[in-house]
Amino acid sequence: MSHRISYCLPLTAAVLLLSSGSTSAKTFTESLTSGKVSANIRTRYETVDDDAFAEKGKGLTIRTRLGYETAPLYGFTTMIELEDTEAVLGQDEYQPPAPPKPAATGYAVIADPEGGELNRAQVRYRGVSKLDVILGRQRLVYDNQRFIGSVGWRQDEQTFDALSAVYTGIPDWTFSLAHVGKVNGITPVFNAETNDKLVNILYNGFTLGKISAYTYMLQNEEEVVTILNAGLQYDTNDTQGLRFDGSYILPTSAPLKTIYRLEMAKQSVDLKDGKSFDTDYQLLEAGITWTFGGSAFALTPMLGNELMGSDNGLYALQTPYATKHAFNGWVDQFLVTPKEGLDCRYFSLGFDLNNYTTKMMVLSRTFDADEGSLDFGKETDFQIVKTIGANWTVGAKYGSYSAGDTATLKKDATKMWAWAELTF
Repeated sequence: MSHRISYCLPLTAAVLLLSSGSTSAKTFTESLTSGKVSANIRTRYETVDDDAFAEKGKGLTIRTRLGYETAPLYGFTTMIELEDTEAVLGQDEYQPPAPPKPAATGYAVIADPEGGELNRAQVRYRGVSKLDVILGRQRLVYDNQRFIGSVGWRQDEQTFDALSAVYTGIPDWTFSLAHVGKVNGITPVFNAETNDKLVNILYNGFTLGKISAYTYMLQNEEEVVTILNAGLQYDTNDTQGLRFDGSYILPTSAPLKTIYRLEMAKQSVDLKDGKSFDTDYQLLEAGITWTFGGSAFALTPMLGNELMGSDNGLYALQTPYATKHAFNGWVDQFLVTPKEGLDCRYFSLGFDLNNYTTKMMVLSRTFDADEGSLDFGKETDFQIVKTIGANWTVGAKYGSYSAGDTATLKKDATKMWAWAELTF
């Protein structure tokens, strides 16, 4: 597999110039030497048994992420973070998703290509109370990451070359704004030059929950012939929506807490081929948490329905910047929404062993088309994660997808993961 080096030298130089130009050499040295180091090292073994490919994929990779952030100086800090992913012990029998369409031959896809990159390079200003401004390569995460996220599950996370601002100076309100010039995806085929405007406004003054209103105006500056990722093949993609997310402790003798989420959005898309479509997004989720054993255990059953709408079966709602692995199944069969849309109904059961810092979850999902009667199959997922001290996390995860109607062109697939992660 090829190595990928994409260190953004012009951006790095701009960051250093901005930071060094804000103070004298002596003061800058103090800021530089009083900064903090950050690191995240994750080793993961993944196997993929996908009937769309001739060979089972397997990979043992180590992702190393090292960063350094200077101490505040007149409200400014500068951060540089490098990231590298390598396959080890000869366990690299997989292919990255390029081209993105499954092939009948070769190893199955694992979206963790080897290589290194400049993950973050940013100047941050926090010299005004309740205002946080970042310029450079950075993470952007809004709400539950359904539309804007970091794709932290993959070894190479998604970052953005952007100017962003968050203001919390008005009680109960959070105003988040960003202008994005480039998205740096989890593989090179997900990279794109853009001209995006993102707005997310959150109000947290309700007793029963918080509500956010958002508008994400995406504009892809790439030529269509260079865009291998089907989810990015638009000229403009405008989404406006509302999300309500809350919980309520019931007045019962047993410690019970209800959980509820509601979200609705509209999306208008102009494709590179000149066609235009309008689609809808809907989410309804409800559950209850029962804490027992003197808070030693917590059981959380949840029911949900997520609808990725279709425009007359010709085009469906897409979320190109989402952390998609968290939605519509961990086997990742619907990273690009089928043109018929996707109606996902699901049940999850979470079990927390608080005294052992261990969380378990099982999920069951069924998938149908929004337009028409296609059965897109079903999936069962299971996960166990344990936190060890302040710095270590270990976990295992399993997902099994069973294809539905032949016309969907989907195939049965199973994925398994085991990992250990160190953060400081």
